[in-house]
Amino acid sequence: MTHGFSLSPSDYPFEKYFSDYSISNVTKDKLNGTDILILPSPYENSKYYFAQEAVSFVKYCRSINNDVKTDILADEDKIEVRALHSFDIWMPIIWIASDIILPTTIGLVANYIYERMKGREKEDCTVKVSFIIRDGKKTKELHYDGDARAFKETFEKIDIHKL
Repeated sequence: MTHGFSLSPSDYPFEKYFSDYSISNVTKDKLNGTDILILPSPYENSKYYFAQEAVSFVKYCRSINNDVKTDILADEDKIEVRALHSFDIWMPIIWIASDIILPTTIGLVANYIYERMKGREKEDCTVKVSFIIRDGKKTKELHYDGDARAFKETFEKIDIHKL
């Protein structure tokens, strides 16, 4: 199984999502007061779905690290989860308020992956995750698609402060 990551400018369609789903101002304000936000993935026909791991990852983050404010960018009645039936780990798009908390966020994801794989260590498992990092007025997207066991190791080999 291969592993790797890519880095690119982010063009996440926040305004389109807010408009298509009539997102409340309270929810929009989460972009200014939350460290880690879980975003829905855009699909065809102006549909947005949260990844299968979205809700459980938020609960996990809240149970592990109360210093990092974690939430879902959606009104309560507008959370639609797309379930994919496989052992692969489909993480949500993770928006990070500042590159300063990127190492903490990667650590949370690595630990979450480890917990999900307990008892199934010998099975092949792919992880798909995207991080959108706010860097001043710009945003960049870091995407990982690869072997679950190589996730932590991959990020340990790169200087994430130079991304």
